[in-house]
Amino acid sequence: MANMATDEHQSLPPVDVVLLSWNRVEMTIETIENLVNQQGINLKVWIVDQGSEPANLQQLKDAAQQYENVYIHELEENVGVPGGRNIGIDLGTAEYTVSIDNDAIFESPHALAQVVQIFEQEPDLGVIGFRIRNFYTSQDDEFSWVYPKSRKSEREQRFTTTRFSGCGHAIRRSVFEKAGKYDADLFFYWEETDLSYRIINLGYRLIYEPAIVVLHKYSPEARVRWEDKRFYYLVRNAIYMFLKYAPSKLKVITPALGYLIKGSYNNLFWQTLKGVIDGLLMYGRLQSRFSPSESLCQISSDARHYLYENELKYRGSFWNRVKTEVLVTLPGYTPANSLNKSNA
Repeated sequence: MANMATDEHQSLPPVDVVLLSWNRVEMTIETIENLVNQQGINLKVWIVDQGSEPANLQQLKDAAQQYENVYIHELEENVGVPGGRNIGIDLGTAEYTVSIDNDAIFESPHALAQVVQIFEQEPDLGVIGFRIRNFYTSQDDEFSWVYPKSRKSEREQRFTTTRFSGCGHAIRRSVFEKAGKYDADLFFYWEETDLSYRIINLGYRLIYEPAIVVLHKYSPEARVRWEDKRFYYLVRNAIYMFLKYAPSKLKVITPALGYLIKGSYNNLFWQTLKGVIDGLLMYGRLQSRFSPSESLCQISSDARHYLYENELKYRGSFWNRVKTEVLVTLPGYTPANSLNKSNA
């Protein structure tokens, strides 16, 4: 009977789940326990530990050894979100790969089976972005809403999109590899959007799927410490990514000015200025690895049409974007109480 059960399990569709771990071991263990209870799939969980304290790492190992399908890959240092995900995805072989934050769980034990079903029914689909709700309040997690603000009224329905939330998503492995994987240079911020552009350029779709829900254990009272280089990385990577994909590099002036104004508005001017400069330098280093005649990330006309139809047209006019995206307080941050800690 045991052999029959094993054979039946092996015949289920394989799914790889990647977890990035860095301390925060209790929540990571809770995520593992949630994952191993997923039904209808042949699951393997790949944990990439990015230099946790020895005691925390040992506690994680002790918990993982209870499960034959949970594996830990130890790194000596934090290589960043995109670099860590690349390592984790490369460890597995399943066509469908899922990433979830290590402070989050799936609401349903059938979530990953739903992932497989959707991918199987829609072969032109490259990425599924999940609905992210706050674990404590059951409200939608505003920090994980990466889509245009005007689309919040569509939270309850599936729609085609141009990006996905890193907190919870699934990627078709063959598409991930064709797109060149994550750009590890980004380290933190914009890595999902950067990968999405290359996936779209290959002719694949991305969707937001509210039927698959992730519960994110993010305290509703928590304050985002934007002064601790978070805004620097956001700006640096945005400038770098814009230069990678913009047909005219001179157009980078507009987003650079926008970020400088937004940084000043939030008492983060010096952090913003450093981000702009380092973004330019990052692109210069990328460009030096290619011959002058070689295109780095040339977006096709079809892909640009897709980006307009599913993103840009929802962001409104230039002045509307200034009002809703530039002259706004950063989420979870109160500049007046920041004591002008603008230097990172």
